[in-house]
Amino acid sequence: MLYALSGRLDAGRGWGLRDESFRSLAALAGLSGAVWFRLGDLDLATHLYRTGLLRDGASLTEVTRRLAESSGITARILPMSDDDVTTMVVGVDGRLLHYQEYLVREQATPAVRGVRFEGIGQARPAPGVLAAIESATHIVLGPASPVAGLLPILGLPGVTETLRQHRDRVTAISPIVASAASTGPAEKLRSHSRAALLASIGLPATASGVARLYRDVCTRFVYDPADRDEAARIAAHGLEPVPAPLLAARDADPAPLLAAILGDSPSARVTG
Repeated sequence: MLYALSGRLDAGRGWGLRDESFRSLAALAGLSGAVWFRLGDLDLATHLYRTGLLRDGASLTEVTRRLAESSGITARILPMSDDDVTTMVVGVDGRLLHYQEYLVREQATPAVRGVRFEGIGQARPAPGVLAAIESATHIVLGPASPVAGLLPILGLPGVTETLRQHRDRVTAISPIVASAASTGPAEKLRSHSRAALLASIGLPATASGVARLYRDVCTRFVYDPADRDEAARIAAHGLEPVPAPLLAARDADPAPLLAAILGDSPSARVTG
């Protein structure tokens, strides 16, 4: 979020900074030979700064505020929690893998039995999270991986309950366009991981499968028109199916998706 809102995101990879170099990583690989996560030199500075502040006692909320301020971002960015919550993937072979190990090192190849969110029982929403949900005029559940990206947030005490109370303001966006083939190795990897994790909780990798997961916390669900057969299935879960292009190129007009998210709000007519 920090990199995207400051205009520095590497959109090709979908994470990290553009115009990166990897000299530190190459040097580490020469020393240990055990490097499997490609963290760039500029990105490393963010992580070192964050880790230093956390070790000095700053909360993740405060660290995020400082990083946003130094990046010239005026929007408020809140982490889900100041407490540690770690996503662990349980393999059918009994192995327990950190999510990054599963996704990056193992390339999402191990068969998945389930997912654990270690620390979720003791974690609390970060200061301001529940108040932000209560005061928001629009709430969007973005197209992140439902199990790895959204379920940890929804699992925090009070978050799902507060969303239910304001579900008429909540729109979810499907992370899946089943009728379109994944393009590029990175997206194919993310697609395979999404499907495997959804299957581990008994859901299909379809727009309607994700709609079922979110049905108690939103009223509108945005899907791609290419998945036209999904509309009735989404509606069967009690949600309003809203078509909008979800595979637009980076230079495409954002107005159709914006209008789908905002619905009948006057803001939906804003373009540009």
